[in-house]
Amino acid sequence: MKKLLSMLLVLVLVLSMVGCGKKDDADKKEEEAVTTEETSETPETSEEPKAQEPETDYSGKKLTVGIWGGNDAESAALAQVISDFETKTGATIELKTYTDINTQLQADFIGGTAPDVFYVDGSMFPFYATLDVLLELDPVEMGTDAYYSNLMDAFTTKDGKIYAIPKDVSTLATYINTDLLESVGYKVSDIPDSLEELVTFLPELQKKLDDKYGAGEITAMTYNQDLARNLHIFERNGASIIDDEEMSTLSSEGVLKNLDFMMELVNTGALKTPAEIGLGWNGEVFGTGKCVIMEEGNWVYGNLKQNYPDIKFEVRDMPSYLGEKSSMSFTVGYAIYSKAKEVELAKEWIKYATGDGMSTWVAGAGCLPSREDVAKAMNIEADPVMKTHLSQIEYSVPWQKGTTISIVNSAYQNYIPSAVSGEMTTADAMAKADKQANDEIKNSR
Repeated sequence: MKKLLSMLLVLVLVLSMVGCGKKDDADKKEEEAVTTEETSETPETSEEPKAQEPETDYSGKKLTVGIWGGNDAESAALAQVISDFETKTGATIELKTYTDINTQLQADFIGGTAPDVFYVDGSMFPFYATLDVLLELDPVEMGTDAYYSNLMDAFTTKDGKIYAIPKDVSTLATYINTDLLESVGYKVSDIPDSLEELVTFLPELQKKLDDKYGAGEITAMTYNQDLARNLHIFERNGASIIDDEEMSTLSSEGVLKNLDFMMELVNTGALKTPAEIGLGWNGEVFGTGKCVIMEEGNWVYGNLKQNYPDIKFEVRDMPSYLGEKSSMSFTVGYAIYSKAKEVELAKEWIKYATGDGMSTWVAGAGCLPSREDVAKAMNIEADPVMKTHLSQIEYSVPWQKGTTISIVNSAYQNYIPSAVSGEMTTADAMAKADKQANDEIKNSR
């Protein structure tokens, strides 16, 4: 177990985790500016999910719950869920807030002192599932049929065993600055629905922006050099960024073909990263009027309303690629420690927090429900922005890929800039990324 756990030390989570879980530092910094009041602007609940009454009196019992720190809105929402649960059950919830949950949980696993229940990011679940530290959950008892199937799959092992329940989700969607778009003679409906058509459209849009505002002043579209944003594209048509041994295969034929297509888009000159524009993240670029189009998660919505209220925008589905729609989703689940002191109470907490308490959590935290019945009860679709994000769940690809994804992603981000700059071909850059990742993976085993 220690050998497996040592691998966790080299795993670095990337940006886009989480529905309402971890994101990159720039995202988090911007999010923290959003108040509880602003992010709580979710459509009124029209019908509550069926109540889940505990069968046992838990008065006097204490449950420890491990979380990572969130912004003020998330903290307030969780506090309310805890208060409601304590009133309902008579139990007491004690939070253990981690500053670096994966590294710190490692020590708790080794020492046998992990919380009864704790957050598990979808990207980390495959690794945790190898450590024998998670309690297997009964799908009937936990009512897993109520959750979106692809989110449930993110916490299910290859042999069909379930070890966590998704508490929420966030998805990527396409944001469009309507004022900027219309100022150069386009309507939202003029923007193509496919990536293939964007190869032609984006340079045309960029030229008009340059003519009106000056070269380099406004970018047609931003993008991120991160597998967490691009996995759904790179693995199209059966391609895979890792093999059966979980070794990096970024330089494989299928992945390279999809990557080369992305490079076509980048090479139009109409796509730039936030860093190339001199800003921290997509939300800041979009909010300051420095780009027309961005692909971003629903966590940006409250930020735009709070910090950039004058920006007018519409939100659409992510563009299709090779004739299929797709997006990325980021989900976080609740898992029970295999040595938990309060197993039954832990199950009741999960059933409540991902059931009756879910509407309270997602309304305050600004994320999406992981259950369709909760989404309907909250009338999420009444808000056109959240409706679009909600519609992405069904065909989204959860940010998850084996136990080595963080290592592979780190190597990819180290070498993709060389391909973008033309210093290397994509094949050479990804071959070097494979070598870096695979050397690190071998050394960790």
